Amino acid sequence: MELTDLVGAAVRGGLSWGSDALARLRQRSGIDGPRPCDALILDVDDTLVDTDSALRTAARAAALEVWPTTSAAVREGFAELFLTDPDGVFGRYTAGELRFHEMRKARIAVAAERSGLLWEARRYRRFCSGFDPAFAAAQQLFPDAMPAVVAAERWGITVVLLTNSSSPATRMKLQVLGVADRFEHVVTTDTLGIGKPDPSVFLHACELGGAAPEAAVAVGDNYANDVAAARAAGLRGLWLDRSGRGTAGEPPAIRSLAELPAALTRAV
Repeated sequence: MELTDLVGAAVRGGLSWGSDALARLRQRSGIDGPRPCDALILDVDDTLVDTDSALRTAARAAALEVWPTTSAAVREGFAELFLTDPDGVFGRYTAGELRFHEMRKARIAVAAERSGLLWEARRYRRFCSGFDPAFAAAQQLFPDAMPAVVAAERWGITVVLLTNSSSPATRMKLQVLGVADRFEHVVTTDTLGIGKPDPSVFLHACELGGAAPEAAVAVGDNYANDVAAARAAGLRGLWLDRSGRGTAGEPPAIRSLAELPAALTRAV
């Protein structure tokens, strides 16, 4: 059985990266051909971790905390607007224009205004008291995440996490999920004060991974930030299109990280 088949079997069986089955995966899997890259630059949010679902859950909890008498439908609308960020506030954070909490406050204000809810800055702590515990409790790895990491390591590829989130938020996610000690190299927006799609963050990730840009592959769910930006920085880029909503003109994508080992052996 080849590595791709073993990884797929692990994912379908719902196995975690720390299970005996994945230990056997490490021992049994044979790799055909040369190592396809020196470093794998992995996005975190909605690539390894189901962040959209966690954000929606946390925003609902925070809305209930701040606006307890408002209808569930209105609170749901607020949560959706907070998640989708129609004014692109998060992009101002990754561009270095806003600090993390400034970004969050602005994002709340936009979602509240569009939902017809009264928002006052003095309620921010109350919002966080509802949001933060719910967000931590809702963290969940995609089933294909750690098997893909195991596969890369079995190949001798250095894995570097590159996320547009903050360092504290990323640390919390990895700790809650029990994988914080698994990743030696983690780059966040706080690392350089700027995030994707700036090429400097990709080059920094490559440096941490001990790889030249042309010997690194970046993988993520956001085509513009994770794939096009990586290619502009000189890396290869592979798009994780979990929903299958790809559009014409975009390169072939993978629908699951279980497809990653095979995809790495192809030109991307």
